[in-house]
Amino acid sequence: MSLRSKTLLVLALAEVTYGTAVAAAGSGAIVTSNAQLSPLEGNTVSRNLDRPTFGNDLQLHVGVHCMLQFDVELVGSGALGTAPAWGSLLKACGVKETVVAVTSVVYTPDTPSTESLTLYFNMDGQQHMLTGARGTFQMKVESGQIPHLTFQFTGIWNTPTSTAAVSPTGWSAFKVPTPVTFDNTQEVSVHAIASVFKTFDFDQGNTVTYFDNPGEQEVTITNRESKGSVSILAPTIATKDYFTATKANTLGAFSFSHGTDDTLRVAFASSQMQLLQPKYGNDSDRATLDAQLAFVPTDTGDDEWELRLEAAA
Repeated sequence: MSLRSKTLLVLALAEVTYGTAVAAAGSGAIVTSNAQLSPLEGNTVSRNLDRPTFGNDLQLHVGVHCMLQFDVELVGSGALGTAPAWGSLLKACGVKETVVAVTSVVYTPDTPSTESLTLYFNMDGQQHMLTGARGTFQMKVESGQIPHLTFQFTGIWNTPTSTAAVSPTGWSAFKVPTPVTFDNTQEVSVHAIASVFKTFDFDQGNTVTYFDNPGEQEVTITNRESKGSVSILAPTIATKDYFTATKANTLGAFSFSHGTDDTLRVAFASSQMQLLQPKYGNDSDRATLDAQLAFVPTDTGDDEWELRLEAAA
């Protein structure tokens, strides 16, 4: 009997001790889409034997680990000052969670972070477990689509098993999202100019590396270079000369907000965004300005962007 690929569940549980598995009991279920498992990543080394005939040598696997990618809908928790169900995923991507009761939840970069996850990928009863998982994420906000976060996690390999599918609990913590539309989403503000936009993409840009050495087996975040891209309706030069600002290496503010219900609202902001290589594009015969973005920290550090869940200002 073939495996049913649509029968799929992902669990994510915060680890107390790095690399020590947290048992799967249904809790930690994540509402995902487009989940993809790479169950056996790593390299091989050849024995490279001398032979009297041609032929392959046995390849020995080294540095074996797993990778798991999936999308999560971008929407708040349904209660101000309550972390969303996807908050634990961000924290395992080197992100700090700051909760102010009944008011807000704010996510910011966190270089010293040591958070990690035990992840389970269960497809029709075939279960793969990743321990010590850490990762990076992207955010995509596109007009007419559901905004989402895409996570890529790297974790320590564990022997897969055939097991009964776990019944998920906690799915109710994931709220129904709203699409990106005129009614639901504010214009982006690019260097203090409000602009109609078609797409905004953000990439946290973590460097995530698996280390397998004598005395060391760990997934580590070793760097972060956050970047993105945006497509807005092109303003006149008189309204905003983005080209001259780009040439001058100007840093400015960037922000957007999505959601009309304060309890579900998500906002992104940066005070130090640099435009790179702006160019003209086309949207149904209307000129767009399409640019790459770089998010630059101040001398304090860990402050180049923030993701906020709070009431509209």
